[in-house]
Amino acid sequence: MIKPHASWAGSYDLIYDQSFGEFYHSLTHTTIEQIKKSVRLPARIVDFGAGTGRISIPLSACGYEVLAVEPCEEMLNQLFRKPGGASISTFIGKMQDFQTDTYFDMAICVFTVLLYLLDDISLKKSIQAASNALRPGGLMLIDIPSKALFSSFQKNTQIMQRNVIVSPTHVNNIYQYEEKTVLIRDGQSVTHVDRFQIRYWNAEYVLMLLSDYGFSVTKNMFVEFAGTGSQYFLMKKKENTEQIAVPWKCQGDGSSDNTKCKTKIENVKL
Repeated sequence: MIKPHASWAGSYDLIYDQSFGEFYHSLTHTTIEQIKKSVRLPARIVDFGAGTGRISIPLSACGYEVLAVEPCEEMLNQLFRKPGGASISTFIGKMQDFQTDTYFDMAICVFTVLLYLLDDISLKKSIQAASNALRPGGLMLIDIPSKALFSSFQKNTQIMQRNVIVSPTHVNNIYQYEEKTVLIRDGQSVTHVDRFQIRYWNAEYVLMLLSDYGFSVTKNMFVEFAGTGSQYFLMKKKENTEQIAVPWKCQGDGSSDNTKCKTKIENVKL
């Protein structure tokens, strides 16, 4: 099966630059600055869904030891071609399949990585993988996309005609994503098409699972990332025996905004 973005990885950065302009670069800058404020050098960072190195390369240039985790080999090939990309360690695979013997100080799971997780098992395994990768007390920056992002859009520029159709399927909160973009590159017209599924996750449910796997919210970064269409949270992995909220009853599986979770307090020992 062809992975999302694989067929147009070589044009990915250009298409997103043309689609979102200054907002795209501003979000990248804001994310990097928040990471720098959260974890000081020297530090190890694992970047889940690293793509073409949008975050990994600048962080590496700042002096962080970065591991880029990305399931699409074509996207990582673009990372390697960029200045500084060749020196970054990579793992080709999905977030839920990531395993390591090295503890990291921070994990990054941003820019809508969660919407590529289509079922409950994948979501839980991904959170578990992030927890396993972090040292006790380690941090994770994560964004949870809102339903507003699951919308079709068009964008036309001097060198691009982009049409994205996002439509619901018969499965609750699973959407079909269809991309058709025409680019003018070196005087030639190039057409890129893609088709894959994405999923909306209820924020309350995701936060409940994060708590279940030993994370607590250090900071709700609503102000810092206002207008992005996602909720950003800085999470912290528990350090030792402490009281955490353990879910014991949840109505729904995160597929709905009406998902309601109750918790009880238990002592959990690492």
